[in-house]
Amino acid sequence: MKLSNDDLHKIAQVKCILETEYRNNNTHAYLASRVNTNESKLRKGFKLVNNKTIYEYLTHVRISKAKELLEASDEPVKAIAIKLGYDVSNLMKQFKRSTGMAPQEWRRKNTPKSSLSFML
Repeated sequence: MKLSNDDLHKIAQVKCILETEYRNNNTHAYLASRVNTNESKLRKGFKLVNNKTIYEYLTHVRISKAKELLEASDEPVKAIAIKLGYDVSNLMKQFKRSTGMAPQEWRRKNTPKSSLSFML
């Protein structure tokens, strides 16, 4: 598949949309119309350029954001799931598929220990 500079620009625009609007469940058709391109070309070009489908890339962005939120806050997993555009069961499933552990387990293993624990 041959991609023009314009095609590459449109793929980069979609990548940016996914990174900033990860909460939304945008369809391929919507994304294609938003950057004024053909849905099939967008799907194939995105996979070629990013080595991931649009859906896989969105999942990657959401899981990265989930890790940030789990590390930086005590928010319940349900609240984090909603911020990411998931329901709890989908977040749990995707998170476990990506990291090999549940969000709560990941939080326990990856959140820095309180400075108080060093004083004891």
